[in-house]
Amino acid sequence: MFQQIAADEPAPEGCSAFVVIHEKHTCKTNEIKKLLKKATKRPRPYLFKGDHKFPTLKENGPVVLLYAEMGTKDFVKFHKILSEKAQKEEIVYVLRHYVQKPKSRKMYLSGYGVELAIKSTEYKAVDDTQIKGTNSTSEVEDDEDEEDSDVQGFLFGRLKQMHPNLKNNLKEFKKHLIETTNNMEPLKVWELQDLSFQAAARIMSTPVYDALKVMKDIAQNFPIRARSLTRVSVDKELRNEIEKNQKHFYEILGIQPGEARLFLNGLHIDMDFHDPFSILETLKLEGKVMHGLHELGIKGEILSKFMRLQVHPAGDSYALDIRHSSIVWVNNIEKDHSYSTWPASYQELLKPAFPGVIQQIRRNLYNLVLFIDPIQEDTNDYMKLAELFSHHNVPLR
Repeated sequence: MFQQIAADEPAPEGCSAFVVIHEKHTCKTNEIKKLLKKATKRPRPYLFKGDHKFPTLKENGPVVLLYAEMGTKDFVKFHKILSEKAQKEEIVYVLRHYVQKPKSRKMYLSGYGVELAIKSTEYKAVDDTQIKGTNSTSEVEDDEDEEDSDVQGFLFGRLKQMHPNLKNNLKEFKKHLIETTNNMEPLKVWELQDLSFQAAARIMSTPVYDALKVMKDIAQNFPIRARSLTRVSVDKELRNEIEKNQKHFYEILGIQPGEARLFLNGLHIDMDFHDPFSILETLKLEGKVMHGLHELGIKGEILSKFMRLQVHPAGDSYALDIRHSSIVWVNNIEKDHSYSTWPASYQELLKPAFPGVIQQIRRNLYNLVLFIDPIQEDTNDYMKLAELFSHHNVPLR
């Protein structure tokens, strides 16, 4: 859809990526600021339900439509500028995927083939013998045309050459396989118990160069292939390995059998809250961290261990050493007599308390440090607040 919309737009010639700002087009990043000045005076573009919007709280700003192919240099150049403006809530950033020179190769879409056959309700007098004869003739012709085809792993053309005396039996066997393959009857409960194991066994028993093809066929035509999968025997070693992996994923990551999750360097990417833009930003941040560790000489398996550490970026925050001699403490909870009746055991922290209430424990766990200038007028407010805490015996040093 976006490709057709981009084709209808008067795209600048020779540009693999361009932006549209209220009916004005450009493929130069330095002209974006100029086109945004009078954008609100021009008609606002219509946005479709399936448009990819950059997450922002403000929706009434100028709309900037980016037509580009993800992964290209031009997309990165435009995305960096537009995403920064969208984060500052200056614009509404919308991405529409556009390929300047699309390839002629067809794209495979997953799904199920459905045929709608409308039956005739008219009564007709037909000779049954002629119909049967015609059907049998057409079936023979079809068998001759498709004798080299693969039916459930059997090459019937090769079998007929090796065993010409069993030609009729092979034809009946092929017909039976085709009928059972396309059988959509409901399965019994006991037939569904090991269906996932049997599908895995079918894929593992296939040669390596055809394994992906078989997996795609089973996934896209599962209702048709289900009955044939019930006849596949599952090796005991394969079953034990799958059950071991399922137990490991459940204990470590909490993943139930049949569930799927996305992890990036150990970080869980929740698809309910993330979109392609946020995943792209996460990839950039992880790439910068890996590059920095690689420059420090951390490589190989050690690098992957460092990336799995649960360390959150500090950003612009900083820490102060409250043990310095320049800090003067007004009280000392561990030594002052006024706190002598309080329990000193850390077990008090495990007892239930009201939300927002600090446990009264004779330990210097919670500290309040004020950096003030006595000359300033608002210093008095901070001093009153500290005095209030001390007067009410708040467990705060």
